[in-house]
Amino acid sequence: MKRVLFVVALALALVVGVSSAADFNGDGTGDIAIFRESSGLWSVRGVSRFYFGTTGDLPKPSDWEGSGTDLPAIFRGSSGLWAIRGFSRVYFGSSGDKAKPGDYNGDGTEDIGIFRASSGLWAARGVTRVYFGTSGDRAIAPDVADGYSRGGGGLLKTGQFTEYSSGDDGTYQAGIAFSYQTADPAGNGEIVTIDNVTGLMWASDGNAAGCNFGNQTDWFSALECYNNLTFGGYDDWRLPNVKELQSIIDYGTYGFIVDTTYFPNTKLDFYWSSTTNDLITSNAWRVYFDYGYVGYNNKTLNRYVRGVRGGI
Repeated sequence: MKRVLFVVALALALVVGVSSAADFNGDGTGDIAIFRESSGLWSVRGVSRFYFGTTGDLPKPSDWEGSGTDLPAIFRGSSGLWAIRGFSRVYFGSSGDKAKPGDYNGDGTEDIGIFRASSGLWAARGVTRVYFGTSGDRAIAPDVADGYSRGGGGLLKTGQFTEYSSGDDGTYQAGIAFSYQTADPAGNGEIVTIDNVTGLMWASDGNAAGCNFGNQTDWFSALECYNNLTFGGYDDWRLPNVKELQSIIDYGTYGFIVDTTYFPNTKLDFYWSSTTNDLITSNAWRVYFDYGYVGYNNKTLNRYVRGVRGGI
């Protein structure tokens, strides 16, 4: 009976327009949610509950910022109003238009868009306006390109924004911008940092249990530490591989080359990765969180550690 009620509730949520794939907390997983028109209630299971919108509004949550987190939004066809909670409020479209947000320019963020069946008009705000299709056609908007908004897709920018020579990293600034958020998943003060691009969850505070309380350890003990660690309500922590560890380095800065807002108390020193040097197997790769370079050391030496989960 409970299963039947759950399926019915989810079906009702879909009828009123909430996408089952909407990710309201940026953890890379779609959240179950409902929009109750009569009161404007949004309820996201295990995440949040708030009031936004009213009867007649269509819920259109999407990744409007390119941060990996879907923001609640409504389209009010009677006036063409688009309201994105905490982000934007604009008028685009009119009564009879189908709200069709999507990534119309391939930049990894959702754009406000409409389909006007009577004329076959597609219009994406600030991007494009074309005619394609006719009355009775089912309009299918483009999804976010390359999975950027769901985490786990694409390569990060290095952080270099200065052009020193034409054609260098600063010229193109290729990749996706760093995007993080913090959370207290267990509600016990054990803070984690979620990378909205890679989808990885990191132990945040360099002095907390997820980073061995700021103490150095040898490589073997580090592996054992994470094999037995429960932190932030999770017990599947591990020592990051060398590419994962390097992914949080901002090569556009000097000194603290991580964002200390999201990674406080990071030591300007060596951190172990879980990756062994295949040529000298008594050594493992480590990352230097002062200059940002990668090298290797004998596994018996003591280095700092930071736990990670996800990405497997």
